[in-house]
Amino acid sequence: MNKNRDPYTSQFNKKESLFLSLFSKLTENLDCYPSPISNFRTRAEFGVCMEDSINFTMVKNNQNIYIDKLHICDEKINQIIKLLKENLINGTEIKKKLFQVEIQVSRNGEGMVTLIYHKSLDSNWIYEAKILSSKIEASIIGRSKKQKLVIGKDFVTETYTSKNQTININLYEQCFSQPNPYICDQMLTWINERKKSDLHVTELHCGIGTFTTLLSKIYSTVLSTENSRPSIKALRKNLEFNRVQNVQFARLSGLETLEALNKKRDFERLRHIDLTSLKNDVLFLDPPRSGIDLMSLDLIKHLSFNKIIYLSCGFESFKSNLKELLTDYRVTKAAFFDQFPYTDLMETGVILKRL
Repeated sequence: MNKNRDPYTSQFNKKESLFLSLFSKLTENLDCYPSPISNFRTRAEFGVCMEDSINFTMVKNNQNIYIDKLHICDEKINQIIKLLKENLINGTEIKKKLFQVEIQVSRNGEGMVTLIYHKSLDSNWIYEAKILSSKIEASIIGRSKKQKLVIGKDFVTETYTSKNQTININLYEQCFSQPNPYICDQMLTWINERKKSDLHVTELHCGIGTFTTLLSKIYSTVLSTENSRPSIKALRKNLEFNRVQNVQFARLSGLETLEALNKKRDFERLRHIDLTSLKNDVLFLDPPRSGIDLMSLDLIKHLSFNKIIYLSCGFESFKSNLKELLTDYRVTKAAFFDQFPYTDLMETGVILKRL
């Protein structure tokens, strides 16, 4: 075995064993998906240290460490790091009071760099940012308090593959996106169905629409909700980009959506959607790491969805939520996706059917 692979293999096997110890008792339909061992991450955030040169930093064990290259990151990110360090030092306004850098790339070679400042940005900054953008071959976004300036685009386009389908998603600056597109391909494929059904699906925490777009190809009607204003704006653009017409969406939290579906609360933000026409066929969940709160779980069980697809990036909260759901549902399929190699974090998926 390649020695360079040993650290990854060891950690993957540990997480795989943890996954199997829980789910082998619940279903025989189990899958585990390893990640590429390098260059798999397409976004990164750095602090900025100004000394004789410009250095990018990350925190490890409560200490700042200098970063020149990250083997876990896409080569485009490492190229941008190198070019930024070479070119920022030559600027005046572009480096003054810069304290954070965020880099987002896609597998097709697009790049986007957000520079965050403790100052207002003016025409001199724009002039230098345009020069920098050309030299690093990436869009530049400048941010300070109540200010956002864009040189190029404020998104990169990622193309995901799922069986015989491709899904193009614009990953917008300041919006959450999947950090490991290779594993996202596997997640989309695992969720995908052989043919489109007449079923309805309700999706909570939809984000910018990565899974929404796939769900629109699987189900006849989709209701998607998300509480983040920037993400809802991005969702609208991505649905238009993919020419999706069978998705209705609104800006609500997961709990608010469930309260509306249970007729416990009315929301002006849902006035354009006829909730009575929606069927409780399928529920799609992809919550934050903290999982689903107990009130929401009670509302989910009361709605009696026939099927639940649950993706989780928080294994402990996921186990707790699953324990509650198994009083009314059984596991038909489960998977472990190694979204976060070289960490203890686990991405898990499960499909539940009502008892």
